[in-house]
Amino acid sequence: MQADLLLKSNYIFDSNRKLPYKGYVAIKGNRIMSIGRNTEAAKTLVGPNTQIREYEDALIMAGFHDSHTHLLMAGMYKTYVNLADARSEEDAARKVWEAEKERGRQSGWVRGFGWYHIFWNSGKLPTKDSLDRCFPDRPVCLVNAEAHGVWVNSKAMELAGVTKETPAPFGGKIIRTEDGEPTGVFLESAAGLITKHAFSLTKEEEKTTLENFMKSASELGITSVVDVQPYFHGNMGTLAVYSDMGKSDAQTVRIHAALDLLGDLEYAQRCREEYHSDQLRVDHLKQFLDGVSTTHTALMLDPYADAPGNCGISLSDLDTIAQAVQEGHRRGFHIKLHACGDKSVRLALDYYESAIALYGKNGCRHAIEHLEIVSEEDIPRFAKLGIVPSMQPEHIAMTQTFSENPYFTTLGKERADRTWPLKILYDTAGVLAIGSDCPVVDNDPFLEIYRGITRLHNDGKPEGGWNPSQKLSVYEVLCSYTYGSAYGAAREKELGLLEKGYLADVIVMDTNLFDAAPQDIFNTKILLTVMDGRIVYENK
Repeated sequence: MQADLLLKSNYIFDSNRKLPYKGYVAIKGNRIMSIGRNTEAAKTLVGPNTQIREYEDALIMAGFHDSHTHLLMAGMYKTYVNLADARSEEDAARKVWEAEKERGRQSGWVRGFGWYHIFWNSGKLPTKDSLDRCFPDRPVCLVNAEAHGVWVNSKAMELAGVTKETPAPFGGKIIRTEDGEPTGVFLESAAGLITKHAFSLTKEEEKTTLENFMKSASELGITSVVDVQPYFHGNMGTLAVYSDMGKSDAQTVRIHAALDLLGDLEYAQRCREEYHSDQLRVDHLKQFLDGVSTTHTALMLDPYADAPGNCGISLSDLDTIAQAVQEGHRRGFHIKLHACGDKSVRLALDYYESAIALYGKNGCRHAIEHLEIVSEEDIPRFAKLGIVPSMQPEHIAMTQTFSENPYFTTLGKERADRTWPLKILYDTAGVLAIGSDCPVVDNDPFLEIYRGITRLHNDGKPEGGWNPSQKLSVYEVLCSYTYGSAYGAAREKELGLLEKGYLADVIVMDTNLFDAAPQDIFNTKILLTVMDGRIVYENK
């Protein structure tokens, strides 16, 4: 047999051995037909139609598998204005107005992402008034940096039917003036009052948004994602659109869709049966247990340091979640529970333990997402129960500088110094899945890699890294971003490694990360992305 594509390099990282080696990867159809060190032997695989790429000191490895992406929102993030650099409410509103002017759109929803009042000079939440001045007649919906709140204008509230009398839903908060009028900020589940209207896309709009995401993902070396669909108003993403893209070769990223754990599980089961291919699977369920600690909405075992008596809030009815976990486990779905606080992590472990005790271990790869802080006594339970920790290292540096880090204020120093326990969970669980949580942060894998191995903020502080004992090695972070995430999707026997017979998802980057200075990781570029044996991106 002769290869369709032969890749050679001095540095092949197969996600199995701890160091890269000089060798080759040969691809036939959509599978890896051979991989090895003997580049002379590889000559026997070359035929008249074989494409050969020689990369010398570039690093060849399995494609990145993002274990936590809000796919449709991530596509919107790649399409609409990013407000991460705004430093005031007025600055953010102006950026939105300028972006819409450049787009030339005169009607429809105005959308944007990434604003964060903690970054602003005032530190105060914004109001509808600044947006009303820019957009008196068009609805505006801007998602904050954590994706746990939206900032909107009066037209958006009018279209959503929100008035002074509108009650906040369970687990949500509508910020109001002293006389009860909504100010334009909706937090946690209350955001769904707006987003069910603002994020209602036509199938054609959805396809365009997904194409924007996939183009960017291929340029970043991402070949697989877990699409975390539930948002506060329901699932985001039309499976039929995904499926059609796969049939036409427009799909360049494998999708593992996670539907709403609290939704119709009969429907989820039908989807699992209908959409089951190498490129699209519907075998995950997901739901929120809590919010995030920076807004005092993560569930904590002890009160917040700056809010005595406040231990956070649950975003869903916990008894309902517990029952749904049991039913999802019984049906054989992989369940992902959003749990940032140490109390919510304990609850998630309790729910999984009860489901396993009731129905036995059945091959489900249940995960806990984010894990900002975990009680030391709960860490051994990950290995005992076989739970996958799924984490996003870039969240370590949500603020640009370490001095702006809010965790020391909200949690106090002792707990802040135990946040994001990457290494201990990797060692204890025996596996770690890494993702981005895009659009909360950009899905550039090199941001996650840099943060995981340095634990530094963008100002290079603190010296030695924040909680340095929890740094990952280059091997550990790359293995987690490939094999670990594939394991979390129960596909580690065909994805996540460079191995004979595995699906041909292979990337080449211009930097050998094992020898690179940490700062050089930021500037790493993808040279080639192969997904399912097809070259879907090449940087020529």
